[in-house]
Amino acid sequence: MIHEAPVQRHPGGRRAEITRAAYRVMARSGVHRASLNMVAREAGVSKALLLYHFGTKDNLVLAALQWVLAATASRIRASMEGATDGRDAISRLLDAVWVGPEQNRDFFRFYLDGVEHQTRLANFEWLGATARETINGHYREVIEAGAAAGVFSVDDVAAAATQMRAVIEGMFLQWLQSVEWATNHDAYRDECRRAVLVLLRAA
Repeated sequence: MIHEAPVQRHPGGRRAEITRAAYRVMARSGVHRASLNMVAREAGVSKALLLYHFGTKDNLVLAALQWVLAATASRIRASMEGATDGRDAISRLLDAVWVGPEQNRDFFRFYLDGVEHQTRLANFEWLGATARETINGHYREVIEAGAAAGVFSVDDVAAAATQMRAVIEGMFLQWLQSVEWATNHDAYRDECRRAVLVLLRAA
């Protein structure tokens, strides 16, 4: 879901540069296959400097997860500005999430690795709860606004937000497993939009 601008290198942003480099390497190679040496090469720093900033690979994974989830949340918030009604807000939100085949494939494979970490390592558990509350919170805002405008018909906004997330992430999983993922991205995005509107009983 993340589409990065070229990294602007400057001394004060070294930790952020390494974090973004870690995301790129781990998205391409997988969290378990990515080594600290690979990340150091991508970031253009020594392994010693990487360890100075993060200490362990788990800390680096955690930082990359925090960064990518925060960037996604920020992009979703920005996409909501100027929405005219609930249906428009849903379209804007899904366009902010389904940004392109390569970006989505990188993000979702990394995200799945992150979920695995969250379910196995105690020091990652809080991140899963934070991500769930942040993402579901954005979905609740959109649903509440649409329901207030009479565009959506929902009985329980919180439950609808949980179900909406299940639809979106489930559609991503199906798309990710498609052999033709590079060419059918838009079709899955459009089907995701239809499924969400059906869920919310959109007028």
